[in-house]
Amino acid sequence: MAVPVNHWITQGRYNPLINVVILMFSVAAFGLAASYASAAIKTPINEDALNFMEPRPPNGQIIVYSAFMPFFSMIQSMLDLSLHFLVGLHPIYSLVISIIYFSGWLTQWTIWMDCEITGIGFENDGDRCFQVKLDHRLYSMVPSRSSDGIVNGRVGLGAIIIALYVAYGVLAALALTRNRRGQRLR
Repeated sequence: MAVPVNHWITQGRYNPLINVVILMFSVAAFGLAASYASAAIKTPINEDALNFMEPRPPNGQIIVYSAFMPFFSMIQSMLDLSLHFLVGLHPIYSLVISIIYFSGWLTQWTIWMDCEITGIGFENDGDRCFQVKLDHRLYSMVPSRSSDGIVNGRVGLGAIIIALYVAYGVLAALALTRNRRGQRLR
């Protein structure tokens, strides 16, 4: 007997709510990313640390570094909300999307931590972290025209979004497990 996709178990009913929260946090992270990218683009080259002939990082690289995952999370959550209310989402789709976006956000968050918070990227030659090429604060990889609050806010929002994608995946997995057992989805 085929079980209708739009009647998830009780856990599945929370997925639109999680998508709305992911959308809100992604919009906030995108706003902070735009502010960070704008400040990083305006920051002069660090002529003391590297050869002064070092080229400035391209603006596109700074924008992609700052806003890649927030932008695509906004698109994904709007698409998921639309699909949920128009045709219904299958738990497998939600599980796959949560795994993909969890991996993407974890990668983005790790890069942000490496290049801005921990300062590990400070020890490289600028190939991995463009902040080395920019004038930055002492003991920090934050560009001089950006604020610590923007950097810490982005990293904090990234951690929250990672946790939300874990919750999204767990609820989808629970719905999928009950669906496979043949229980009626409610």
